[in-house]
Amino acid sequence: VKFFFTNQQKKIRTYVGQILLLFFIINSSAHADNLFNPVLNPQINARSRGMGSTSISYVKGVDALFVNAAALARVEGYSLKLAEGHIGVSQNSSRLSDQNKTDSTPVAGSDLQKLYGQTFYAEGSGQSGMVFPRFGFGVYSNNVVTETFNNPVFPTFNVNFLSEYGYLIGASVPISENISFGVTGRHVQRWSGQKDILVTDLIGTTDKKLIESSLNDKGVGEAMDLSFLANIPDQNLSLAIVWKDVGDTAFKTTSGNGPDRQQENLILGISKTSKAKFVDLTYAFEYDHIRQNDILAKKMHLGTEISMGIFDLRVGLNQGYFTYGAGVDLWLFNIDAAAYSEELGTSLGQNRSDRYQASISVNLDFDQAFKLKNQMGKKRRLIQRR
Repeated sequence: VKFFFTNQQKKIRTYVGQILLLFFIINSSAHADNLFNPVLNPQINARSRGMGSTSISYVKGVDALFVNAAALARVEGYSLKLAEGHIGVSQNSSRLSDQNKTDSTPVAGSDLQKLYGQTFYAEGSGQSGMVFPRFGFGVYSNNVVTETFNNPVFPTFNVNFLSEYGYLIGASVPISENISFGVTGRHVQRWSGQKDILVTDLIGTTDKKLIESSLNDKGVGEAMDLSFLANIPDQNLSLAIVWKDVGDTAFKTTSGNGPDRQQENLILGISKTSKAKFVDLTYAFEYDHIRQNDILAKKMHLGTEISMGIFDLRVGLNQGYFTYGAGVDLWLFNIDAAAYSEELGTSLGQNRSDRYQASISVNLDFDQAFKLKNQMGKKRRLIQRR
């Protein structure tokens, strides 16, 4: 028996070694792409934000459909996410919410001076989906805007805008009990753009109206994500590789010039779990946008989660900045909140944007006989099938 399990572990490590070799071959063929766009990154929930924006190696259930489809091979029974919503804001984002109202007051010339040197950020996203063993489908919507106002010497502000919705189908192919591959197909309808606009153009109008008139690039695209997940049970380790938007995602124009191509994102993730008497611990590391030409520190993410029954506490590092978060798992409802920072400049400390995010989701889990499971406080920490 010992010989059998030793052989199995050797096979797993051989598979992992081969996958890592393929990963580095893919990475070695990388060309110097533009800096990755922080606004156009896939949506990340508050749990992940609190853990330094990590997720791909420890994700489970319906979240696996949107993050790492290879993890669908570990699903037992059926999971339904009726709805999940994310609200993200910067410290000064009340201005954006006020400007988005239909009865908002137009910007006056006297308002401009207090805008210079500031960055405003707001996000509203949602998703819904259902997963079965090795298969799942879902829908989502992302809406994000960032405005950065330059100094009065250069009286312009940069708008980075994204509004999209789409649906996706994911499937996983198990190679062994602890190794699986995944593929996700996505249909996306996107409205997006990035543009420098004269600050004086705001006078007499609102941000919403100005963005709608200045950015009219809309299109439809088909995207594919590939993923890999390997678990090493005796070490409680998980290794994941996710390749999002393989080959870049192009959009067919429906209005304007069409959205820019969505650059691919190759991500490597590692996580480890451990159990103490009263708490469960999860440690995670991720290295993303590997093929993009940017400073190393902006691609590094670290996170830790301490789970105590229905309560979770989180801390991490995202692009060199500390992140914090907490969550409560009330069986049907999951509520999470996080504080984090994003670097919008080309070097650390150049243009830091402090942000907050809250997520709430409604979930139902069923066993294979379609009986509702009451896993209060344990859904995220179900032991993987071995």
